Amino acid sequence: MSKREDVAAPAVQPHEVTFGIMTALPVELGALIEIVDDVRTYKDYDDPNDYRLGRIPSGLPGQFHSVVLLMPPRDGTQLAATCCAHMLRTFPNIQTVIMTGIAGGIPRPRQPGKHVRLGDIVVAHEGIVNYGNVRREDGSARLRGRQGAGLIAPRLLQAMNELRMAAFDGDRRWERWLDPARSAKFPRPRRETDVLYTRGLVTEHPPLPDSDTPEDMPRVHYGVIGSADTLMADEVFRDALADEFPDMFAVEMEGSGVAAGTSLIGKDWFMVRGVADYSERTGKQDTWHRYASYAAAAYVRVLLETAPPVNDTARPQKLSSRPLVGADDQKALDAILRDVPSDLDIEPVWQQTMRSDVAPDAEQSPAEPPNAPAEAFHRLAGRNAGASGLNPAIAFLARLGEVLRLFDADLAHRLDTWITGYTKNAGVGEALRERLRSGSDGGPAGPVAGPALVIEMEVCGIDREEIRVTSRIQDRAGPWHPRPLRVERVRRQQIEDEVSESIARAEQEWARLRTAGEADIEFVLPCGLMNLPVQWYRALRMGVPRPIGVRYPVAVRSQERMRESSVRREWATRWSHLDRDPFDGQVQWGTRYQSPPASLNWWSSGLSGDNRYVVVVLSESPDTELGLRELFAALEAGVPVILWDQRSPHQGAGATDEMRRLASAPPDLPARMRALRVDAAQHDADPHHSGRSVALLWDDPNRVVGAGGEGS
Repeated sequence: MSKREDVAAPAVQPHEVTFGIMTALPVELGALIEIVDDVRTYKDYDDPNDYRLGRIPSGLPGQFHSVVLLMPPRDGTQLAATCCAHMLRTFPNIQTVIMTGIAGGIPRPRQPGKHVRLGDIVVAHEGIVNYGNVRREDGSARLRGRQGAGLIAPRLLQAMNELRMAAFDGDRRWERWLDPARSAKFPRPRRETDVLYTRGLVTEHPPLPDSDTPEDMPRVHYGVIGSADTLMADEVFRDALADEFPDMFAVEMEGSGVAAGTSLIGKDWFMVRGVADYSERTGKQDTWHRYASYAAAAYVRVLLETAPPVNDTARPQKLSSRPLVGADDQKALDAILRDVPSDLDIEPVWQQTMRSDVAPDAEQSPAEPPNAPAEAFHRLAGRNAGASGLNPAIAFLARLGEVLRLFDADLAHRLDTWITGYTKNAGVGEALRERLRSGSDGGPAGPVAGPALVIEMEVCGIDREEIRVTSRIQDRAGPWHPRPLRVERVRRQQIEDEVSESIARAEQEWARLRTAGEADIEFVLPCGLMNLPVQWYRALRMGVPRPIGVRYPVAVRSQERMRESSVRREWATRWSHLDRDPFDGQVQWGTRYQSPPASLNWWSSGLSGDNRYVVVVLSESPDTELGLRELFAALEAGVPVILWDQRSPHQGAGATDEMRRLASAPPDLPARMRALRVDAAQHDADPHHSGRSVALLWDDPNRVVGAGGEGS
C-alpha cells in the first residue's frame, strides 16, 4: 500500500506531536510532504504559523512518530527562532526539532574523502558553528565555537549510528527514496551541471573514494554545519572556515537560531541538509535545489523510521499558557526585531535582564546567550519574572531600545512605540518605566556604543613637537570595548596625515566586519592640545579629501580627567542629567560673560558647588591663560560638556550667538554641531562662519580609554 492510500488513518492531534520538522523554502517543504504520511493542514488561531501534521513509521513495528511541518515566511536565524518558539508553545509535547532543506557545501578537492558534491547529504552530528557570532578580546577576533552539542537529539544520534553501520554493509536505506521511479518530482540533475569553480576557474572533482557511494547517489557527510544570518557567496571566507573547522561540510541560515532557542526549555534538535551549491558566487544557481531538498528529506525519513517512538504522550498534556503577546502584536514586533543589525552584540542586555528581571530557578540551567533579539525575546517570554514583577521579555525589549537609540533613533522609536502600546494594554507601563529608572537595575547592561574610532594624542617627553598618536576602534554596536588599531609617533605637522590613515584603517575594519550604523570619531587630548582644529582635519575617501567633521560626528575629550579616578563619580552624576526628559541641567558661561565679569575663584567655586551645571561655555580658547584655567576648573568639577570659540582672542558676536543656540539644547549638541560644520563647509567662502571655530568637548564617563579604563 502506498502512503497516499491510508486515507482512513485518524488525523494527528496536536498533543501527539513529538517531532517538529522545520524548513525554509517552498521546495524544501514540498520535499517533506512527499516523504511524510497522511499529511493534513493545521491552524491554531493563537499562533501566526501555518502547519502540516503527519506521521512517519518508527523503529517499532506498528507504531508511528507524529510530526508537524513548519516553513517560516522567510529564511534567517532570527525569524527561525521566532517561529520555532511559536511551534513549541502550540505543540508542547515536541521533544526534538529537526531542521532540514538545502545548504551551501564546503568542497575540499584536495581531500577526496571529505570532498562535498552537489546533492550530497550533510548531518550535523557534531554540532553547529555560528560563524556570524564573533567575540573580540584583547585585539583579536575568534568565533564563539560550536553550539548545542549537548542538546543534539540522543535518540536520533543512536538512529544515525544504526544507519551508518548498515551503510558499511551496503545498506544505504535512504537510497530507496531516491530511486528515479519513486522521486520523479525531484529528479537528480545531470552530472555535468555539477561544476566546481576555484577563483572563477573550473576545477575538476577528485575521484570518489573506493568502495563508496555510486556516482548517481549522494554521499553522506557527518560533522559540523555552519550557520549565520547571512547568505554565503564568498569563496575565500568559505575556505577560511574549512581551514578552521576541518569537519565543517556545509553552511546554512536557520540552524543556530533554532538550536539555541530549543535549549532553554529542555528540547533537543537535529539537522540534516542537502548540498545545493558551493557557497560561492561564480557557480551559484538553483539547478540542484529540488534534488538536494529531497535527498535531505529522504534521510530524515529513514532516520525517523529507525528511531524508537516517544512514549510519554499517550494522554493529552496540559497545553502551555497563551503566548505573551497576541498574533498581530507579535507580527509587528517580529518586523521591528528583523531590522536590528545582525552585528549588534545583545549579550550584555541579555545578561542584565537575566540578573535583574528573571526569577532564579534551580531546574533551569544557564543557557548560551542568544544570537538575535527575536530569539532572546522568545526565550525570556517563557521565564518567570524576578523581583520586579515585570515579564523579563518586555524588560529586555526596553533595554534593547536604549541601545538602539545610540545609533538608530528611528528603529528605537518603533520599538518604544510597540512597548508603549503593549505596556498600556497590560497595565504595567509605569512599573516598566520605574524599573528602567532604578539605577544599576535599569538601562542597558554596562556602557554601550555604536561603532567609533578613538584617537588619543600626547606629547612625547621633552620634545614638544613629537606626538604619540594611539588609535582604538569600536568594531560595532554593543558594549564599550575599543581595541587597539595602531600607534605611531609623528611630528606635529604630520598629525593630520596620521588621523587620515587611522580613519582609513578603521573603515577597512568596519567594511570587513559588515558593521552597520553611523561611526563617531573622538579625540582624547591633553589640555595643551585641546584647541587643535581636529574637526577640520581632512581624510581621503575615493581620492577626495573632505573635513572629517562633515563626514562624522566629531568631539574632543579630556585625557587628564580620563586618567583621574577621583573625579569619576561627580563626572557621571552630571552626565546623567543629559539623559533626563525634560533636561534639568544648567549652563554656566565663563567669567567674561558674567555681568560684571566674575573672578575665577568665585566662578569655579559656584561651578563645583552645584552639580546641575552640565555645560560650560569658556570665555576664551584653551590656548589662552584664562581659557585654559576655566577649562581645567570645569574638568575638575566633572562638567562633561564644554564649548568654546577656537580663535584667540575671541572674535565677535557671531560665535557667541551660535554657542547660545547650541547650549539651549545640550542633549542634541553632537547632532547640532555636525549640522553647523556641514553648513560652514557649504559656505566655504565665508571665513568667519561660526561653524569653523566653535569646538565641542563631549565627554562620556562611560566610554573611558587609556590608563585605568576600557580599551586600554
